[in-house]
Amino acid sequence: MNGQTAGLDEVITVSTGVEFTVTPTGGVPPAREPSVLERLSRSPLDADTLQWVVAALDSEDALSARARGETVPVPADEPMVEPAPAAAQCFLGRVEVRGFRGIGRSAVLDLTPGPGLTVIVGRNGSGKSSFAEAIEAALTGRNRRWDAMPAAWRDGWRNLHVDEQTEVAVDVHTAGVAAPLRIARWWTGESVRSARAEVRHAGGETAPVSSLGWVGALGRYRPFLSYDELGRAVTGRAAELYDTLTELLGLTDLAEAERRLAKFCDRLSKQESRPRRERDYLLERLNACADPRARRAAAMLRSDSVSLDRLASLAADDGPADPNQQRVLRRLRRLSVPERSLMSDVTSELRGASMELEMTADSKAAQARGLADLLRSAIDHAERHTGVPECPVCDSGIPLDGEWMSRARAEIARLQPTAEAASSAHERADNARDQARFLIAPRPSWLPEHTELGQLWDQWSAGSQLTDLGELARHIDDLGPRLRSAAVAARKSATSELENPESGWREASEQLAAWVEDARAAMECREVLGPATRALEWLTTAAREIRDERLRPLSVHTEHVWQNLRQERRIDMEALRLVGRGAGRRVAVDVRVDAVPSSGDDGGNAPGLLSQGELQALALSICLPRTLLAGNPFGFLVLDDPVQAMDTETVEGLAGVLAEVGQYRQVVVFTHDTRLPDALTRASLPATIRGIHRDSVSNVEVDSSP
Repeated sequence: MNGQTAGLDEVITVSTGVEFTVTPTGGVPPAREPSVLERLSRSPLDADTLQWVVAALDSEDALSARARGETVPVPADEPMVEPAPAAAQCFLGRVEVRGFRGIGRSAVLDLTPGPGLTVIVGRNGSGKSSFAEAIEAALTGRNRRWDAMPAAWRDGWRNLHVDEQTEVAVDVHTAGVAAPLRIARWWTGESVRSARAEVRHAGGETAPVSSLGWVGALGRYRPFLSYDELGRAVTGRAAELYDTLTELLGLTDLAEAERRLAKFCDRLSKQESRPRRERDYLLERLNACADPRARRAAAMLRSDSVSLDRLASLAADDGPADPNQQRVLRRLRRLSVPERSLMSDVTSELRGASMELEMTADSKAAQARGLADLLRSAIDHAERHTGVPECPVCDSGIPLDGEWMSRARAEIARLQPTAEAASSAHERADNARDQARFLIAPRPSWLPEHTELGQLWDQWSAGSQLTDLGELARHIDDLGPRLRSAAVAARKSATSELENPESGWREASEQLAAWVEDARAAMECREVLGPATRALEWLTTAAREIRDERLRPLSVHTEHVWQNLRQERRIDMEALRLVGRGAGRRVAVDVRVDAVPSSGDDGGNAPGLLSQGELQALALSICLPRTLLAGNPFGFLVLDDPVQAMDTETVEGLAGVLAEVGQYRQVVVFTHDTRLPDALTRASLPATIRGIHRDSVSNVEVDSSP
């Protein structure tokens, strides 16, 4: 805002009535904002989409009815977006504490009921927080700081210097009511949760604290703020502050309607896409089933146009499979494949023969065998031709006559003993190759090739074309165990199906029937998802506009407080926004650092840019303005040590802000930091400053008001 934000005294004025209500400038109420239904009546939405918005504003049951095509009646009014009415406010008077935390014998804190700033200053351990927590405990029965502490700490809450009953009592003055109420709470056990409480009227009557009707307001307006709470306001759970502001602005039901419709649309979307997500799994299951009906169903699912009626009819066929399939199952049950030991023996022989060939490849035996084989070929050539042929290899002109053949046969006889070793290696290799090819039998003609076993068997039989002994051995080692495992599994499956002919198909058909049912439901979802999605888009936009309108005055106050607290820092607050829904809901704080905006499309990221002291100031900027809302029944705010982590300049700004809020509300500040009272004194700001002291036996005294 950079100096353009009006001060609180320009934005709001205090009425002179006894209710101390805060109203807009001049006491003129703001223009009435159009309700959701009014916005809806002026929207260009079609009747179907409009009905979805009305159903979302109603309930979960209305959404379900709309999904069934039923008409949802339009409500006559809209309490969900009515702003909170002005409330008669109450203020704190006398506070008496005994045996609680750091306070021993009875200690009294007298406060002037009504607007004004009171600062109670004391060192650490002087009893300040004990008074602050006692006020909260009296009104709520608990303390948020206790909830975050370990059990051992909570068990040590009682003061050690007093054996009497622990009790806290707070006088509450309500505007327009002559006598105050006294809210008293006392502890009968050792647990901090063992307290009893009552409201004591001036005439002596008593009533339960719940009779005051403050349970919801204490959560919404939270008139107690400690240092720990301020830290969590910005950096704690994102949804907590969002919910608090939404409730303060009277938009809880509207936010719930948006969340309700978003959740319903998400459910419809998931149901609509479910058949597509599960189609591949169903195909895998059908392909694994040997029943021909499964193959037909798979073919239908893979087609461009899927007939749900035909699939449903096929899924309803629970009779036995066709005769051909039965014959295949019977043959599968008797199917035999080589044993692992036999495959191991063959591969061992292949590798042994291969090694022996390699050893004889370059030896004299191999050379002798080669020469003998060459001479045999020459003799065979001479015997097949008439006349006396010449040698066809060396082209020497030597005739292969009878004399030559006699010499060749003599040479063969001489080479034979030497060539026998090489011949033996080749013979072993031929025998090992024959054994391998016998082992690698072709796929049986009755075994369907499209099945997993059929495809694996075709790969196995392709190895019969291999001639290299090492490649043959590797082929058997790689595919042999896989083929055997697949065959054993097929035998077991065939046996099971023959014993119960419907087992494999029955399970697949049940899954197919369920998928068809989901597909039909998806078609119905597709018809309603369009208008429901358009309704969600419209409702989200309307909710955002209403939130922005409701949040704008609070945002203006927040920016004003920040302007005072930031002092010379070049950090400007751009906007305070409620963004997201469901688990992603949060309060976005957009800031500008050194004239550079830090907000993104999804909201601000102020916590990541600010120091701890700046975060503390930002939390105060957000929490202080809600104290001024007209619907707040609490005219008081108790702050416990709000200046921790703040530098001196920020404390100076805080002094001015607290004094300003003190014009309209009762502000009670407990602090150990003397910079705050010093700043108030230097600036001559209206404030009551009092000291608090505690001795060694927990006697606590508060200075009288000057």
